[in-house]
Amino acid sequence: MEHLLPPKPNGALAAIEAAPAADVIFVAHTGLEHVVTVGDVWRALPMEQVLKARWWRVPAAEVPEDREAQVDWLYDWWARIDRWIGDNRPTALPRKDRQVGEAVQPQA
Repeated sequence: MEHLLPPKPNGALAAIEAAPAADVIFVAHTGLEHVVTVGDVWRALPMEQVLKARWWRVPAAEVPEDREAQVDWLYDWWARIDRWIGDNRPTALPRKDRQVGEAVQPQA
């Protein structure tokens, strides 16, 4: 996979086992890859790129019952999400003159 690390199935499969009647939700996003810490959030404001997110709902009846099949299913979903991320990379927004609300750099 180009944009994601491989899944670690144990946590997801434990959740599925604990609530077998629950649907599964997958969420992907682009545009926040560089935002890791609170400081990153502060430096990234105002955002000057498009953020995209996508949600998929998988009915519980479509989740395989066999653990090995569940692992394969999870990897298939990761590959699908990886492709979505690749197709939806963030794009920079046109810069505007910053006057109102202009970010002020701290002075040393």
